[in-house]
Amino acid sequence: MGLKDRYKNLTYEQKIIAYTVIGICFSALLAAGKLVIGALSDYTLCGVAIYSFAFILSKLECVLGVKSDKRTFNQRNFLIFILLLISSLCYIGFNCRVFFTERKVTNYGLGYTLGIAFISFMELGFAIAGLFRTKNNGYFYRNIKIINFGLALTAILTTQITLLDYNSTAADYLNAWSGIGVGCFIAVCSVYILLAPVLSIIGREKNDFALAEPDKNKITDGDKIEILLCKSRVYGSYVYRAAVIGGVACGEIERTPSLWKRMPVVLKVICCILSEILIFVWLAGRLILFVRSACLPQRLEKIMNGNGFVKITPPEEN
Repeated sequence: MGLKDRYKNLTYEQKIIAYTVIGICFSALLAAGKLVIGALSDYTLCGVAIYSFAFILSKLECVLGVKSDKRTFNQRNFLIFILLLISSLCYIGFNCRVFFTERKVTNYGLGYTLGIAFISFMELGFAIAGLFRTKNNGYFYRNIKIINFGLALTAILTTQITLLDYNSTAADYLNAWSGIGVGCFIAVCSVYILLAPVLSIIGREKNDFALAEPDKNKITDGDKIEILLCKSRVYGSYVYRAAVIGGVACGEIERTPSLWKRMPVVLKVICCILSEILIFVWLAGRLILFVRSACLPQRLEKIMNGNGFVKITPPEEN
């Protein structure tokens, strides 16, 4: 079987891991080069290399989490949180140097600027596409996408630095504050990764209930029920769909199609063109949805308890 046929036979999750391993190798080579150059000529590149290695190690932990069980999920998840937090602090510190060191005027050629811009926008495009395709494939896969997105944001900031006029002190400060903002966002992402297993529904979509108090029940046996848990026209609503058979409700929490999936192709192209502007608005709304949809299984259990049902806990569930 040829390499092309093997690739076609890979599952979506296996392709993510393959892409991630290749990306880790290239990123590690680039980070090592930055470290060497920084040690020889420009110490600021050493700071860039440090947060790059922290990103790389966090992605590596995700890959190992999928491939190996030498550490528990909680151990790996906490380690990924620490690595991303270190990376964000290093990135914030790297950008804060502008306020404490003498500014150097840097002039980039047009070819270099366009090359950096092209690579950065490509990275951002892949990151956004990955976020939309991730779905609920598990925490490690989702963490890989979050880490890639953080890397894409730093790449976009690199583009901003090269495009803005370095002869202006105001531009230096704008770049620094933008970098601090990106670093803070990455720190928030690290906290999200730490808390997601407790707050999100990944791995807890399936919920079964048994009728315990018939006098409270308003659901007829044989009905198919749909309970709205969190409404969102833009990102997709969370609903619980189940069938009630013999006094037992068996179903899953599902997410309805988002606005992006319902949007015509022309509008999708326009959104991609405006991605650098719209992505922050989208992220802010997504964060609000995450807060609104926190602890959905507990919310569902409370609703079902009001109808006389109690949750059936699987034997393997801790």
